[in-house]
Amino acid sequence: MLRDRSLLYLLAFLFNASWVLITSLMPLYLDYLGYRGAGIGALSSGRTIFAAIAAIIAGRVSDKLGHREPISISLAIFTLLGCILYLKESPKIVALIYPLIGLCFGLFNTPATSLLSELSPSTSMASSFAIFYSVMNLAGIISSNFSGWIAGKMGYRYLFLSASFFSALSLLLVRMLPGRTVEKGKSLPILRDLRSLDRKFYLFLAGMLFHGFSLMSIWPFFSLYAKKGIGLSEPEVGMMLSMRSLGLLLTLVLWGKISDRIGPSNMIFLHVFFSSFAWAAYPFSPNFPLAALVLGINGVVGAMDMPARRSVAAGFSDSKIRATAMGLLDFTSGIASSAGFIFGGLLWDAIGMRAPFIVASLINWIGALLLFMVRKGSPKS
Repeated sequence: MLRDRSLLYLLAFLFNASWVLITSLMPLYLDYLGYRGAGIGALSSGRTIFAAIAAIIAGRVSDKLGHREPISISLAIFTLLGCILYLKESPKIVALIYPLIGLCFGLFNTPATSLLSELSPSTSMASSFAIFYSVMNLAGIISSNFSGWIAGKMGYRYLFLSASFFSALSLLLVRMLPGRTVEKGKSLPILRDLRSLDRKFYLFLAGMLFHGFSLMSIWPFFSLYAKKGIGLSEPEVGMMLSMRSLGLLLTLVLWGKISDRIGPSNMIFLHVFFSSFAWAAYPFSPNFPLAALVLGINGVVGAMDMPARRSVAAGFSDSKIRATAMGLLDFTSGIASSAGFIFGGLLWDAIGMRAPFIVASLINWIGALLLFMVRKGSPKS
């Protein structure tokens, strides 16, 4: 079990290194190609829709055939898309490919986290997820810093080439993951399986829907505000974004252990509640040091999320449909997030740079209220 978890952690490191190389500065690249806020939001929305659809499909495939198949497809497609972006600098090409990058994330993330839940003891599942996301965020810190340097010194195209290299390297590890014995002739009707989920799971989904919508209303604009609102260069933006990843990295394991103690449903409520304060503070940061500090705090608050989120979903579902439940969670959050991207872009263009952050902080508290209702009677792990 430990060997398999360690291999999965390494695979997550390589995947996220390639993912962050492409996505961290993508809003700046789209701005460079001539896209405005609404256009950036729309393309980010498309990426999230593809990720959401892929997540629920990958969940079903994982439950029926195993986790390795969707992960392999994800990495192969991601490698190909990175090569295309390297070879052709075109607004139209990016408009087609950027949403497809979300497909790769959905095909990777849901099977990987579902597999980790099967490999982890139930009493320390949140801690296992904390290590998983710590490893991913370590990769994010490294890639965020290198992305700014590569874009500033060599150009955006070499970000895409580097991402393809790491993704191709990840493919070599996939066949070493544990497989699954498939029971021939046995179907897994999705509607019946979804009806077997705890009713509070759907209340949990609703809370995460509002949270995902709010978060993605501001996500593309962290880097844009740093460049346009504060006046930072690409290397400085990349360095500043890594502060969020650093905050995540330093506190993920701690929050995972606390989540195992107080219950993941309590932890996810606290995360959503305090997120609004961290988001609202960012657009009032006048310079690099303060903005980096606020993003670091955002990372600390953000670290409360993923270990608890996955543990709640695992606790509400039977092991035979766990990947499906996690896929449904990712699908619901993804669809809400796609609307959030567009909403945030419209606010950015129509009202100003601070508007998305303030409005999103207020909407997010609706999700916090719903998650407060989930707390009582929720599974502890």
